[in-house]
Amino acid sequence: MIYWQMKLIKKNLFWILFVVMAVYYGYRMFVLTPWYDELYTYYYFISKGPLYAAIHWPLPNNHVGYSVLSAFLDFLGNSYIGLRGVSYLSALANMYLLYRIAGKYMKEQMALGTVILYISMNLVNQLAVQGRGYTLGITCFLTAWLCMIQICTLKQAGKKYYVIYAAALILGLYTVSSNVYWVVPLCLAGGCYLLICGMSESRENTCPVRKTESIRRLFQLVLASLTAAIVTVILYMSIWVSIGSNLLVKDETCSYYGMGHVQMILKAPFEAIRKGMEYMLATPYIQSEERAGFAGRLFEWIVTLTGYYYNSLSLVMMLVWGLGTAFLIYRLVREIQKEERRHMHLYLVLLLEIILIPVFLLIQCKRPYYRVFTYGGILLAMLLGVLMENGVGLIQSRFFKEKSANGVYSVLLLAITLFGVKCIGFSDYNNQYGLNEYEIQDAFAHGNMEAQENFCVTDCNQEYLLYFLYHIRCENREIEGADVVLLDKRMTDPEFDEMVWEFYAYYDSIPWDYLEQNMKPSYENENYILYTKN
Repeated sequence: MIYWQMKLIKKNLFWILFVVMAVYYGYRMFVLTPWYDELYTYYYFISKGPLYAAIHWPLPNNHVGYSVLSAFLDFLGNSYIGLRGVSYLSALANMYLLYRIAGKYMKEQMALGTVILYISMNLVNQLAVQGRGYTLGITCFLTAWLCMIQICTLKQAGKKYYVIYAAALILGLYTVSSNVYWVVPLCLAGGCYLLICGMSESRENTCPVRKTESIRRLFQLVLASLTAAIVTVILYMSIWVSIGSNLLVKDETCSYYGMGHVQMILKAPFEAIRKGMEYMLATPYIQSEERAGFAGRLFEWIVTLTGYYYNSLSLVMMLVWGLGTAFLIYRLVREIQKEERRHMHLYLVLLLEIILIPVFLLIQCKRPYYRVFTYGGILLAMLLGVLMENGVGLIQSRFFKEKSANGVYSVLLLAITLFGVKCIGFSDYNNQYGLNEYEIQDAFAHGNMEAQENFCVTDCNQEYLLYFLYHIRCENREIEGADVVLLDKRMTDPEFDEMVWEFYAYYDSIPWDYLEQNMKPSYENENYILYTKN
């Protein structure tokens, strides 16, 4: 009986992990106070509905596709679900998709180990359930990759794979435009694989897709990719036309001044698109840098980024990137020479993603925010899985029998699991995202906010949190007449003269006589003082 129970548990290890992480991510979703970027996204986009979110981009900080999907979930009436529900579902989907992909090339223990290595990364963990589009972008990446595997390797690849593949590319680019960094290498990898298959024969047991069929599928894959690009441009044009018309009807020097938005768009749609495109390109989220010395700065950036995956292991992971890339090149050349296709698609995807990303950044002279490359955790986890599996295979071929090798895989999986537990459970992964936002929420909780009538906000974080937590949209910044006022302690220091962009008030602009006569400090934490009316 015990034997069969153990066998059943071993067979369902992934689903046990899935349930554990579902509970863990659910905990994080509701316990961690949203930080500025999340609050901004919710306040200005998600809370205003799907249509508004789809056509507005006043600042390049709206992950449009994410905001649109989240706006639908926001109809459920819970702010946390509205803000983070899409990320929560995406984080769980990413585990399953990665397990599926890894399982096509690795033994079951290593496929599960790859998933554990992925979810154990700090950057991945921090963004897993944040109300931003990065985790959703990874879902799109893995979905497109899985569909491409089916297109490249199945004897019968139906149209549904091309449709889902194109849809994943569209949503990925519509969510975060910087996802183009993974879109281009992924498309090239599929095209290269089918082109190689179309130019040479392969063994039936390693690649069931023959020469003629490979060329046909290559054409269909290119068509699906182009369709995705066209649809993405159309979606962004809806944003451009909205931004452009809004700017033109408010420009007193323009002939469209004072005209209605719809009327203006119908009269000059291309002018609105041009104006909106110019505005978006003129306010990029990531600025280009000077080309002199950029290669050195880029290398430092890559080292720092690698450290965000596993804390304090940046040098070790840089060694993994280097050795892994050399290994991928070696194995790819071997498979092409032997006309085998068993792992070629995997090697192509990993190699092109790893090599082309720094190439693109060198050409652009840009160092994006590290969170843009959260999906790099997929590449690192897969690379680690490939290296470990081949390492065990090499040891097994020389020292062990097959059954002994399975024991080695089980021990390795146990070691990976312990490493994951250490990272997630005994590191600083579960700290609050932002101390200020957490303390504002704490102060509000002691202010009986539901019973108050007249509110005043003295910084933007308060404004956004007041709406997120209590659905009170307050733009009043006048302290006089308010029933409750929350002050950052720096505002109460007459010698504090630093510029803080979040602040709406400073010491000199605060009516201290009014506060002393009409209000009293009712709660204080490390950084804030809550005043309520006498």
